[in-house]
Amino acid sequence: MKKSLKSNLVVWIILGVIILLVSPVMAQAQQWRVDSNGNITLNGQTFRIKGGSWFGLEGRHEPSDDANNPSGAPMELYIGNVWWASSSRTYAGDAREFAQMGLNTVRVPLVHQTLDANDPQGRAPYLKNTESVQIANARLALEEVIQVCDDAGLYVILDIHSCNNYVGWRAGRLDDSPPWVDADRDNYDFTRESYSCSGYNVSVWQQDLRTLAGLGQSIGCDNVIGIEIFNEPYDYTWSEWRTLIDQAYSAINSVNSNILVFAGGIGSFANDGAIETPNGDPALNPNWGENLYEAGDNPPSMPKERLVYCPHTYGPSVYVQMQFMDPAQPECEGLEGDEAGDARCNIVIRPEYISQGWEEHFGYLKALGYAISINEWGGNPAWPDKAEKRMQDRWNWLPDHTIDWQWQEALVDYLISAGICDSCYWSINPESGDTGGLYVHAYDPNNNTGGWGTWNGQDSQKLNLLKRYWNNCSPPSGTPVSTNPPTITNPPTITNPPTITNPPTITNPPTITNPPWVTNPPTITNPPTITNPPTVTNPPGNCNVSFSPASSTVGIDATFDIGIVVNSGNQNVAAYGFDITYSSSILNAIDATEGSQGYLAASNLNTPGIATVTGFDASGTGPGSAVELVVITFRAIGEGEATLSINVDQLVDSDTNTVGTACGNSGTVSVSNVTLGDTNSDGVIDIIDALLVAQYYVQLNPANFNRDAADTNCDGTVDIIDALLIAQYYVQLISGFCL
Repeated sequence: MKKSLKSNLVVWIILGVIILLVSPVMAQAQQWRVDSNGNITLNGQTFRIKGGSWFGLEGRHEPSDDANNPSGAPMELYIGNVWWASSSRTYAGDAREFAQMGLNTVRVPLVHQTLDANDPQGRAPYLKNTESVQIANARLALEEVIQVCDDAGLYVILDIHSCNNYVGWRAGRLDDSPPWVDADRDNYDFTRESYSCSGYNVSVWQQDLRTLAGLGQSIGCDNVIGIEIFNEPYDYTWSEWRTLIDQAYSAINSVNSNILVFAGGIGSFANDGAIETPNGDPALNPNWGENLYEAGDNPPSMPKERLVYCPHTYGPSVYVQMQFMDPAQPECEGLEGDEAGDARCNIVIRPEYISQGWEEHFGYLKALGYAISINEWGGNPAWPDKAEKRMQDRWNWLPDHTIDWQWQEALVDYLISAGICDSCYWSINPESGDTGGLYVHAYDPNNNTGGWGTWNGQDSQKLNLLKRYWNNCSPPSGTPVSTNPPTITNPPTITNPPTITNPPTITNPPTITNPPWVTNPPTITNPPTITNPPTVTNPPGNCNVSFSPASSTVGIDATFDIGIVVNSGNQNVAAYGFDITYSSSILNAIDATEGSQGYLAASNLNTPGIATVTGFDASGTGPGSAVELVVITFRAIGEGEATLSINVDQLVDSDTNTVGTACGNSGTVSVSNVTLGDTNSDGVIDIIDALLVAQYYVQLNPANFNRDAADTNCDGTVDIIDALLIAQYYVQLISGFCL
């Protein structure tokens, strides 16, 4: 016991030395807070969010007649460069243009599946951007967005937009299920009645929040302001939602204490309409995510200095509310949506009247010292012109086609008067069928469906409105800070780091496990039908059984896990049988265990190059897009690239129906001759290697650093945990890496 304590003490002393050596850089981390006046601050200075949403990674919606991915939900950012209308646009070039527009913040919607590099809907052949600018998977694309925004001097808000990429904007709670609000829309090709939030729960959500909280730092960026914890939670009561806000804070703060929690409002009804939630005057109905009526008297218990309320609000181009009805038509009082259109109810915007709704739904919180950022607002200034065809058919008779613009002008006037100066416009890119974007779109639902995905310059009308808002809105106090993240110049050079000799000899040391680490929002409607799309023969990722990760790089003697995941669609998985083949001269399968959502009945790993696993559970598991059934543990025994293959002997649901395509995608493992942990390639694993990892993590760019040897927990990133593991190995608390 004394030896164990002594060894742990040595590890922490070593880690303390590392922290001291890199602290001059670490001390410059951005710290986001809210002051007593409700102003967002960056390192103590007032910061105004001049933002917009850049969407696509949360999942698009392909038409049902798409030749390659009918009714699919590919996760790919719109950048104005698609394969049927190629341009010179790139991720980095777009970000630079956003900054030139005057934006300083980009809100990035995403879902749980975006974080999975192996989800087929985030990979080819389902991607639509020109091949030269395609990114291999949605996870890498998300990291690229953060990086290019950082390079352009833009900050980022990460937005968990739904429970999954298929359900999208429809979900009003983590565990939501059909029927969805668009189930009965006329002339509409984008229903999702066969998909639910099954498999997404508080535990998975909290893990997503932890992942996002550390994502910027893991890729060497410090430009993440915070996380919008769940988009438009309209189906919760305030009591339920405030509890989840506190749980989100705990998850985020456990990883990153410098960023903010963005929490939207609820709706006017909860629990599938069973409960009416207080929202003030019922004639001034809030949008989804707008209702913070109860927040002032019953706030979350999390620190106020870390909380930003982020309501969403929209005008008639997104949803025709009852407060937009013309008082001259008393027969239309209380009508809304399609019902109002079918009754030919005129729409009028009364700024003084609708401002009362904004004030009681969220505006009053500003006077109580809360930070407020309108994280979604916007619209189509010419509505119903340019709207989806079904909306044009229903509303084109209106005498005034500027009513949505009047609504946007009224909102800006209200925000200026209330001192609410932080917001994100929906959207930057123009592929929102309800609102368009800050770029002009070539697409027209009546005469240019082939223009989908193309950008034709900037919308000066919208940008002028934003500039009026930015130039005339004054927060309660403070001076706006520079939009550019600080540049670290001349970081300290660490020479002659301490050498620790004669580490203690430890008999049977304990193993230390790795420490943890709107009313109908805009919908994309009527994308183009492409005639004669390119034929893809046996495209990669077309099968529904995959390795997770699909590719990895390890060093000789590394022990590592690879999961077998199934995209089961809307089916469960009750029985499976897989034969996994691999290169026996490079790898050796040494163990099989049940996956995070799976079960294991039997395994046979005795034959080199083949691992056979079977499982049965009458009640089934799933459904889901990445149901992890089983995990295979491998040891790298030779150098080279090993190809992994899955032969599916059986994959059925609880009704004995075959699940999906029931075939397997291949994977690869590259085994290099590097020695994990030996980051300076001197043939010895010691504290110098741990120090180099720490220097790399805070972007000191150490000399003679071999990154391939630094990922000692094989999670695909190099961070301070890898440094700690090397320190543990050095004093013999662990016997190897990637265990």
